[in-house]
Amino acid sequence: MRLTLAFLGILVSNIIFAQTVESTNSIKITGLVENPVEITFQEIEKSKIVDLGNFKITNHAGEFRKEYKNVKGIALIDFLKEIKITASSPKVLSEYFIVFRASDGYSVVASWNEVFNTEIGNSFYIVVEADGKSLRNGSERILMIATKDFKTGRRHIKGLQTIEIRKI
Repeated sequence: MRLTLAFLGILVSNIIFAQTVESTNSIKITGLVENPVEITFQEIEKSKIVDLGNFKITNHAGEFRKEYKNVKGIALIDFLKEIKITASSPKVLSEYFIVFRASDGYSVVASWNEVFNTEIGNSFYIVVEADGKSLRNGSERILMIATKDFKTGRRHIKGLQTIEIRKI
């Protein structure tokens, strides 16, 4: 009886405290920008789609967690290049960073230099199709991945909701 009650207690606490990712229909780009922008999933789908092949998700220890097959996505840098960042001079851009936030509060940070001044910036994608299905109505919409990461789970963002430009 005690074992059953303990099991039920753990099950209920996991349900109560588990974070759930809500599907998102748009990404808001805010912060230190001249004009905040909202990009809808429909706008994303109209952009240049790239075939990314299969993509494996690994955790912080490099252990396999999931694989997406036949992934198609949009390069995030194409959207970010269009944003006018409010900087007094190009020198201060090295003090800027970008916060990618999911609907459940999960956040990932990248420096301005990492995104705009290295090959890593070209590896951020918004996934529009995986496993032969559009993510238009999927539970992970809007999904961001970073294809050049060694441990891909750290920047695997389901329900991407906001991108905020900040300065240290």
